[in-house]
Parts: sequence; C-alpha cells; structure tokens
Amino acid sequence: MSVAAGAQLIGSNADEVAISASSSPEVSGDYTHQQFESKYGEFLSSSFDAVQYAQRIAGSGAQSSQAQEAGDGITQLMGTLASRADSLESLLKHTILRSHEELLQQVISVRAVDSSLGLIEDQVREIKSYMHGLRTKVRVPYEQALMYTRQAANLQAATACVRGTSKFIQLVRRLRAQIPDAALDGGGRADFALAALTLLDIEKLVGGSALGGVRLVDQALADVVAVRRALTTVEAERLVGGGMQRAHQSDIGAGLQILFNLGTLPGVVAATVRRHTVEWAGHVAGRLDPKAVHAQVREHNAQATAGDGSDMTGVTAVLWARLEALVDDLASRGMELRALERVLARKRDVLPRFDVSVGALDSSAAAGVSFLDVAVARLGDRPLAFWWGTAVAALAAEIDAACAESSVVRQTLTNGYARLVTLFVPKLESILAPCLGGVVSVGSGEPADAGLALAVRSSCVSPHVLYGDPGPAVLWGRLLARFEAEYVKRAAARIEDAVGRCFPPPPPPGLVDAQEAWTNQKPRGGAADASAAGPPPVDLMSGAPPSRKLVAGIVRSITTELEMAKSDTRLGAAVAHAAAAAVASFVAASAAKLAAIVAANPGPLRLVESPLLAKYCVGLINAAESLRSGLAALCESEYGGSDSLAVAAATTRLRQLQSDNSRHRRSQSSISLPSSPRPGSVAGFAADSSSPASSLAAIVREALNACEQDLLALISRQTDLLLDAADTVITESIINGGNAADSSGDQTEPPFESSMQWLQTQVLEPLETDYCRRPVSAMVDRYLCLYTRVVCLTFPLNEAAKLRLTAEVTQFEFACSQLITASASKGGSIAPPKLADVGRSYRALRLVRPLLFTDIAELLTAIQNIASVVQSWSDLPLFDLVDHILCRVATELVGDSDDHKPTLPYVLLGWSKRQWIEELIANDHADVKRSSTLTTSIRQALTQSVDQLLATASSTGVTQLLQAVKNALSSSK
Repeated sequence: MSVAAGAQLIGSNADEVAISASSSPEVSGDYTHQQFESKYGEFLSSSFDAVQYAQRIAGSGAQSSQAQEAGDGITQLMGTLASRADSLESLLKHTILRSHEELLQQVISVRAVDSSLGLIEDQVREIKSYMHGLRTKVRVPYEQALMYTRQAANLQAATACVRGTSKFIQLVRRLRAQIPDAALDGGGRADFALAALTLLDIEKLVGGSALGGVRLVDQALADVVAVRRALTTVEAERLVGGGMQRAHQSDIGAGLQILFNLGTLPGVVAATVRRHTVEWAGHVAGRLDPKAVHAQVREHNAQATAGDGSDMTGVTAVLWARLEALVDDLASRGMELRALERVLARKRDVLPRFDVSVGALDSSAAAGVSFLDVAVARLGDRPLAFWWGTAVAALAAEIDAACAESSVVRQTLTNGYARLVTLFVPKLESILAPCLGGVVSVGSGEPADAGLALAVRSSCVSPHVLYGDPGPAVLWGRLLARFEAEYVKRAAARIEDAVGRCFPPPPPPGLVDAQEAWTNQKPRGGAADASAAGPPPVDLMSGAPPSRKLVAGIVRSITTELEMAKSDTRLGAAVAHAAAAAVASFVAASAAKLAAIVAANPGPLRLVESPLLAKYCVGLINAAESLRSGLAALCESEYGGSDSLAVAAATTRLRQLQSDNSRHRRSQSSISLPSSPRPGSVAGFAADSSSPASSLAAIVREALNACEQDLLALISRQTDLLLDAADTVITESIINGGNAADSSGDQTEPPFESSMQWLQTQVLEPLETDYCRRPVSAMVDRYLCLYTRVVCLTFPLNEAAKLRLTAEVTQFEFACSQLITASASKGGSIAPPKLADVGRSYRALRLVRPLLFTDIAELLTAIQNIASVVQSWSDLPLFDLVDHILCRVATELVGDSDDHKPTLPYVLLGWSKRQWIEELIANDHADVKRSSTLTTSIRQALTQSVDQLLATASSTGVTQLLQAVKNALSSSK
C-alpha cells in the first residue's frame, strides 16, 4: 500500500467519524459505539504502540520511487491523523454528556443501598451481643457436665480394675487350691486339668483388662501363675510322652486335655510330631553306612577269633540285623504316634468357658469337633501320616546313600527283596492299615496313587494292608519300588537262563572247524584212513533235545522264585507272569525247532525213515510234557489245583475213556485235581477270602494254568504231526501191500509191519504224554476197516493167497493191538485198553479169517441175512462182503489167470484198486454210520460185475450166490 492510499484510507475514516459526530441526536448509542469499535479498535487496544504504527504506515510507502510524493503523503497523513484525533475528542465529549444523567441516577441508587446496609449492620451487632450473652450462660453448665463425665469414666475404670483384680484374686486362689504349694515340691495332689482351665481364664482376664500395672497382679503372675503354668505344662507333656511310650491312652488323654485347656494343644502336638521326625532322621543317619557295617563285622570277627565262643559273621548278616533294628524302632515310634492320634480322634472339649455357654458346648456342632481336628488345622495332616512320610523319606535317603556307596549293600537288598517286604509289612501292619488306625490321608482318605505297578486293590503280606492305601503307597513309592523292579528282572532272568540251558546256541564256526579237523587228521606214522574217520558229528541242534534234568531245572527255578515271592501278592504276580513268559519262550523255541525239522525234511516218509529226527521230535514233546506235568504238580500242591481249559479238557477226555472202557473206576489221572493242597502251601492258608494268599494263589494258578494250556497245545499239535506222518505211511503201506500181493503173490514180510512197528517203537512207546490214546484208537479203527477192505479185494483168491492172508491178518491184528497198548496211559492209573474196545471194525476183521474158508452155501446164508442185520455177519460191511464174493467167484470161474480180471467192478469202471478203495472210503465218510447205502456208480459197477459172472457161472450154488448178491444190492437202494 502507498502513502497516498494510506492517507486516503485515513481520510475516509475521518470523514465517516465526522459524519457520525454530526449526525442527529436520534442516532442510537449502540450503533455509534459499534462504528467506533470497528473504525478505531486498533487504536483502543492496550497493546497499541504509536511508533510501530507509524513505522508500519511509513514502511508501506517506502517503496515509492519518488521522494517528493513520499513527503507529501506523510504530510497529508499527519494532517489526517490530527483531524481524526479532533474527531475522536469530540466524540468522547458527546458520549460523556449523553450518559451524565444516567450516571447521576445510578449514584442515587447506590446511596439508598448504602443506607440499607447500615441498618442491617446494626441488627447484626445486636444479634452478636445477644449470642455472646447466651454463650456465656451455656458454657458454665457444659463445662461442669464434662467434668462430671470425666469423673464418672475414671470411676468406672477404677471399678473395672477393682472388679478384675477381685476376679484375678479369686482365680489365683482357685489356682492355688487346684495346685497347692505342697504340689510344687511334689508332696501334694494337684488337679492339673482344672488348673489349666483356670490358667487359661487368668490369661484371658489379664489380656482383656488393664491389670498390668497393678502391683498385686504383677506379683501374683510372677510368683503363682507363672510357676504353676510351667508346672502344668511340664506335667501335660510328661503325661503325653509317657502315655505314648507305654501306649497308655488314659495318660495321653489327660495330658491332651490339660494342653487343650491351656490353649496350647495344636502347637504342642505339632512340636511333638516334628520332634519325633527330627529324632528319627538323626537316629537313621549313618546306621547303614557300609564303613560302619564293615567295622562291626571286623570287630565281631576279631572277638570271635580271640575265643569268646561266638560265630563268625558277615556283611549280609550285620546289614540285615541293622535293618531289623531300624524297622523295630520305626514300628515303636509309629505306634507312639498312632496312640497319640487315636486319643486325639476320640477326645472332645466338654468343659465350659467364660465366653462360650454350656448349651453351645452341648450342641452337635461342638460335639463333632475333636482334638484331632484342632491338631490337623495346625499340622496340615494327621500326625501319623505326617511323620510316616518324612520317616520313610529319611530311611530311603539312608538306604540310597548306602547303595550308592557299596554295591554289596545294593546286591544284598535287591536279592533279598522278598525278605525286605516281609520285614516291613508284618511289623508295620498296625501303622499301615487304615482299618487298624494306621496312616490315612486327610480328606477323602484315598491316596494319590503315584505309579503303582498293580492297579487292583490287592493286599500285601497282611490282609489288612492294601497297596492302594497311603502308607503302603509311600513305602513302595519311595523305598521298595526300586528293589522290586530289579528283583523281578533278575528272577525273570534266572528262569530264562533255565530255559536257555534247554536250547543251547549252536557252537561257533571255529569250534566246528576244529572238531572236523581233529576228526579228519592223519594218524601218526601213516596216511589217514577214510573208513576210520567215522560218520560226521551229529548237529547239536537236532541231536540233543532237552533232557528231563534240564526241564526239571526249569520247574525247580519257577518253584524257587514263586516260593521266595509268595509273601507278597504283587511280587508273586510279577514272578508268575515272568514264569509264564519263560514257558512261552520254551514253547516258541520247541515249535521253531520242530518247524525247522519239518521244513528241512518235507514229506512224511522222510520223517519216518530217519530215526534221529523222530527221536528228536519225540524228545521235544516229552520235554514239553515233563514241563507241563511239573507245573501241574506245582499248581496242585502249592496253589490249590490247575483249572485251565486245556487241562480240564484233558481230564475230561481221560475220564471219557474210562467210561468207554466200562470200567467205572474212580481213579485219578496224572493231571486231575487234588482233594486238598499240601499242608503249608499258599493254598493251604488261602481258604479265607480276606487273606492275601487267596488272591496270590488265584493269580499264580491262572498263570500256571495258562502255561499248561500252551504246553498242552504244543504237545497236541506236534503229536498230531507225528501221528499224521505215521498215518499217511501206514495207510499207503496197507493199500500198496494189497496191490503187491495181487501182483507177486509171495511176500516174506507184510509191508505194513515196518511202518506200524515204527509208530509203536519210535513214537508211541517213547512218548510220555497221555494225548495219543484217543487219536491212535481212531487210527486203528481206520486201519482195521481199510485192511478188511484190502483183504476182501484180493484177487486171485486161491488157496495160497488164503493161507498168506490168514497169516497177515493175524500179524495185522497183533500190530494193531500193540499200537493200542502203546498208546495207553503212561501213568498207570487207567487200565490199558484192548483192541476189542475199538468196536465194529475189529469184529469185522475177526470175520475175515473164517470168511476166507467159508463154503458157497454158508456165503449164500450170509448174504441173505446181512440185509436183515440179525446174524454175526452183519458186522462186515455189505460192499466188502460183495467184493470178496466177486473176487472169490471170479477165481473159481477163471482160475488164477488175469485174462478174466475185467469182471471185477473197479475194472469195469476203468479204475485201479486204489481208486476203488478211495471211492469206498469217501462213501464211508459221507455215511458215518456205515449203512448199506452205496453211491450209484459203485452199485452199478457191482451189479454189472455180478451180471457178467452170472453169464459165465455154471454151478447152481454159484448162481444162487450171485443172484442173492444182486438182490442184496437192489434192496440197499
């Protein structure tokens, strides 16, 4: 902005002011004021500076290029400012003159208000003077009343003090009467229970009132109360301590009542329990120190050597003696705390207090609070449970330190774990059993089971001590568990070692090579003789089955381990399971060896032809049977008999054979249940269900029965393998023997004799099991039927053949009877069976010899009567009789020539004799009762053969016989 412009602006403002000042008086004051504020507000500001304003205005025009114009502008501007100042002055005068009347009116109003205020001040002064007089009249009575009140309070305090002192004197006199001065010297009789109650009342009285400064009270507290309180406390602790040592509940109860009356029961009980804990920890420390044990052993042996007559001792004896002494001390200290806890649980507060009414004490709520509840609130747990946990921890720490320092101590305690259990549990029964007042946790009474190996609540050595209770849980968890696991592991290893001795590993290759080199080395002075070297050595794996002595070692090891562990249910169960695992490994090893033998010698003929293989298989089966019978005897004598399914099935099978033999004898087999267990066995004192031996006997019996079942399954499976191999070979020899007889007609030895003799001598006679009786009886039944069929199919049936068959039938009957006899019970308790017990097949074989020499007329009678099943010939099957008749008639018609052999039925079908026999056997299997019903093909072949023979028959008897055969075949449809 230029100076001219600024002057123009100021001039316009001055004109406006002039116009405003010269305006009519009717213009509003408010409007003029607004105009004034808008135009001159900058100059009215408290921060306005004229020098700065001038510099600003001058600076706005300093940019002008002409100095003259600048000077004119400044002059004009100054004139404008002067005129504007005049206008402002005139405006101020106008404003003052216009507001003068209004100001005068306001001054008048202020004077009126001032006069009113003066009147009010006069009234206030009068009120103040009146109040001052009134205050003067009230202050004197108030001060007097306050003085009287203070005097009354002092009088009341003095009265309370006098009354408290009087009551204190009465209580002191009562206390001196309850505990006379003579009792202080031990000469009088004191009532400490009531004295304790009086002492508690004195304590409450002194503590609840300000009697501390009274000389009489202070002197009585020092001379009478303190002395008698100390005497009462000593007497209470003496009663409690002596009663705990003597288990005298009356003394303990009297002492606890005194302490309760004194109000110190929780603290004294907690201090007593903690003192016992500390004393036990100090007593245990160093008792099992290996150095101290060895020092005692050396000292004792030195005295024994010096000749004092005592025996020498060892570390083990001294260690067990110290352990027994510690357990005895543990039991005695635990019994003391148990007696204390029993009295605490039965004691109730029955004496009144000053602050408790008699009715409240007689209520059910007060009656339900025992001294034990009061003590538990301070101690945090029952006294016995608190002490038991710390006592076991201290003993466990001492045993850990001894085991860490000496391996002898560790081995002794591990190997003697069963003794360790019997050392702890019976002596600590009254401490551990909750039903006898032993360790019980506060609250539910159930412990937090910290990893016990047995989930069921079975009992330990004692019937009252259960593994799940807090006491045994702490004992096993902190002390015995480490030895239990190691003991079970070693027991299982000892049983496994006995099993391993039955199946030794093969010799190393170096030893075998050395043995071969020694066998094949050259003799001195000449060349080696190949014939003198002898046969190669027999493989130890296949030539040496477990002997009876080794198997007895397994049974003896199991018996010993179970006998050692029978004192503890859980330990006995663990050892029984380890024994079952060892027997399972024995079964697995035996099965693997037998499977290897079968795999290396496929086919039944290889097994029959090798006597070593049969001997080894029979030896394995006998070993399993010996182990089974040993375990059965152990179970019967020690654990109340064997009741497994397999053994029960074997017993039932043997008794069924007795019934089949019609003997009706009440004899016991080798695996039958005994009438009563052996005296002194586990089952002998397990009759009571609450006894821990009952559960142990059941657990061990179950494990042993499982072992017997596995062994019996192995025996039956492997025996069936041998019998199946022999059955296949004997069946083939019977069938092939008939074919060879038809072709050669001259045999020095029946082909079945060697195979049946092998079954008798190599299998049945060496086997010591009773399993073979029933399957061998079934096998002999099949052999009799098969051989009868082979004999009936003999062609040509000339006189020489009849004589040969007569001898062979006799030999076959004898061989079958030998098999039946060899399969009899090896124990001798059951009468040996006979071949006649087989039944119809034997009677049919007995008919074969007379049948060979029966004439045509008698055959006609037999075939006519066989359909009605009324004659003795009915034991011979129809088709076997028909085959014999056809072979015999064909031989009579055509002689010994083979040209007319197609007249036989199997030849007409294009079969061999073996196929015909197999078809008849299949027909027998389809018809279990061996009825006369035949299949269509067999009946047609038989009928066609009869028709061809009828066409060539010339004899009347033969024709009638063939016609009777045809009629019999027709009637059998």
